[in-house]
Amino acid sequence: MKKLFLGSIVTVLLAVFLCGCNAGADLQKRVDALEESNSLLEERVDELERENDLLWDMMSEMGLKDGEFYTLQEAYDAGWLTQEDLKSIAYYHNGGTEGNEEIMGEDYQPQPKTPEVIDKMTELSIKQAYINCYKLGGYGKPSGVTVKNYFGSYNGCYAVVTESIYVNFPAVPVNKWETIGGVKIHYMRHLEIDIWKAKGV
Repeated sequence: MKKLFLGSIVTVLLAVFLCGCNAGADLQKRVDALEESNSLLEERVDELERENDLLWDMMSEMGLKDGEFYTLQEAYDAGWLTQEDLKSIAYYHNGGTEGNEEIMGEDYQPQPKTPEVIDKMTELSIKQAYINCYKLGGYGKPSGVTVKNYFGSYNGCYAVVTESIYVNFPAVPVNKWETIGGVKIHYMRHLEIDIWKAKGV
């Protein structure tokens, strides 16, 4: 009986050992497969970056719009934005009439976004202006810039919020109001609304 019991224990231990060996081999196969997959993915990312750079060069040759960024206040002071334009921008940005109930009233309707979405050439032009604005030409690429929000175009002025992988802002919460032309804009992040305007427009 003792021999049978000991034999059973040895058999079980041997089975556990063999399973462990097989599991180790299976795990190593999975690790190898993941490493190979990761290597292929890295190659594809490099390939996409090269394609993106080539596309950017082609788009540049097709004639990107040369433009610059301005603050809302600068655009308003220059006469490019009216108070009505600012109301629409505030409405889209604030998510309604918040802070501007007195000047907007209950039934306020903002101007429709025209165009409804930014065309690709203008978007690339805005991204390039961002690179130029922050002097990132030495290492920054438009592919690293995002037009996070778009609040409409007014007399050739595009109201946008941009961010990039190149410029970091503090993660500290913000709760600030800015008043331009009697219109209040509520900021809860460090990223503020910029006006992009093509030169000569």
